Amino acid sequence: MPLRVIEIITPREDKEEVIATLEEHRPNEGYVFWASPLEADTSLVFRVILDVQDSENVLDKLENLFSWKEKYRIIVFPAEATIPRLENLDEVPTTETEPAPETEKRKNRLSREELYADVLDTCVLSKSYVMLVILSSIVAVIGLMRGNVAVLIGAMVLAPLLGPNVGLSLATTLGDEKLAAASSKTLITGVLLAILISIGAGFFLNINEFSPELLARTTTDFSDIILAIVSGTAGIISFTLGVPTSLVGVMVALSLLPPLSACGIFLGTGHIEYSLGAGVLFLANVICLNLAGVVTFLLQGVLPLAWWKRDKVKITALRIIAVWSFLLIMLIALLYFKFVN
Repeated sequence: MPLRVIEIITPREDKEEVIATLEEHRPNEGYVFWASPLEADTSLVFRVILDVQDSENVLDKLENLFSWKEKYRIIVFPAEATIPRLENLDEVPTTETEPAPETEKRKNRLSREELYADVLDTCVLSKSYVMLVILSSIVAVIGLMRGNVAVLIGAMVLAPLLGPNVGLSLATTLGDEKLAAASSKTLITGVLLAILISIGAGFFLNINEFSPELLARTTTDFSDIILAIVSGTAGIISFTLGVPTSLVGVMVALSLLPPLSACGIFLGTGHIEYSLGAGVLFLANVICLNLAGVVTFLLQGVLPLAWWKRDKVKITALRIIAVWSFLLIMLIALLYFKFVN
């Protein structure tokens, strides 16, 4: 498993209190720690090294203890390795007369704070995000018009619409209204930019013949829905395990930008029926991605730290799941009657 280093910056007079706290929890989480003075300062820095699957439990305890005090600062960053290796506490034998101490469930994923920080980077509307959407939209338009799969994969790897969708799912399970608002704003801006660019391309480039890749985005069937749910779930799991964003983009943004660009191109050329078909495919993938995202985050136990907030968030999340499920059922019904008729 990957390793994490947790740094705790504390006043020197609180040294004994922090040591006692870290010693109290060390038998359960199995980490090592040490303290170092900060030069020309009245503070100490404690460094804790542990497996990533234990990091959220430790961070939650530290946050409950220290986060409300301005004089403390907690920082998390990855570590490549440690020598000697950390002990695997699951393999430590216990006697019959001395039962094993109760441990909190280890989470085989990144901590809540790391997930939030990673998502936030892709959910903030900035000049860089706008440029990424413009460039990836141009790449997608060229790939669709030429029918070039390699170029289309380039647009998928850039995946500018992936981050805001993941941000919406994470905001739902954390009950974070600010993250939800930022993700929605960024997503809407990205969608509008992408479709305006593709409409302009369809209108000004005088396209007389449509490539097979472009026409392939005009229809939606049940296999597309299954693919979107499966790839969305796999992508969210990969994200929580810390898989590089580019790989997640290939897995999850598989059908987000291309059908949206196809929708705009057909609008620009005046082919409304084709445009609607591509738009339905884009909406289907957005619905499936968000549904898979919320369910997967919940199953992995990604919830707020405050206990009093968790029940409220679970109820809200279930309502959001019901909304996405209703939209998906309506889409499936639409496809069923389309195929029947």
